[in-house]
Amino acid sequence: MAEAERWDRVYAQERQLFTTEPNALLVETARGMTPGRALDIGMGQGRNAVWLAGHGWDVTGLDVSGEGVREARAYTGKLHALQTAAEDFDIGEEQWDLIAGIYVHGIMLRESERIIAGLRAGGRLVVEGFHRDVMKLGFEGLTGGLLGYKTNALLRHYLKLCVERYEERSALADWRRVEAPLVRLVARKP
Repeated sequence: MAEAERWDRVYAQERQLFTTEPNALLVETARGMTPGRALDIGMGQGRNAVWLAGHGWDVTGLDVSGEGVREARAYTGKLHALQTAAEDFDIGEEQWDLIAGIYVHGIMLRESERIIAGLRAGGRLVVEGFHRDVMKLGFEGLTGGLLGYKTNALLRHYLKLCVERYEERSALADWRRVEAPLVRLVARKP
């Protein structure tokens, strides 16, 4: 569980690496929806899951970090915080009105078929993360390996969804809190 231990350390000791505010793209998207069931993949300490739950969503949040899950469980609303890898979680079929994958790069590509299947008709997927060009800025230490999405990678993996918003641009990142190349996707299941 080296991955879990590394994220435990980040959430307990390296809070300067990330914002504790909910992701702006997720907030913007969710505000335009009727609350239902939401899945937050790689929820960390729960900043997005807690925001969703506080706005009427029934949220399940997944993370490998025991520390992150412990912090998320401190919230007493409709939030089910589970310490598990997304690969080990039964996403199911047509279960979710909203699925979020915020700064959890590889998993959103590897599990794209299960994520698509898990969305209900009309459900939305919200993804934000670094573009692979971030590696040129020297942030590779953040994950210990390659970081970010290649150009159009998310589009290729989520072709079965109706893309409502897709952008690759420089903006303020939730991680490192610096201007960086980002990829953002909002897509709806027909």
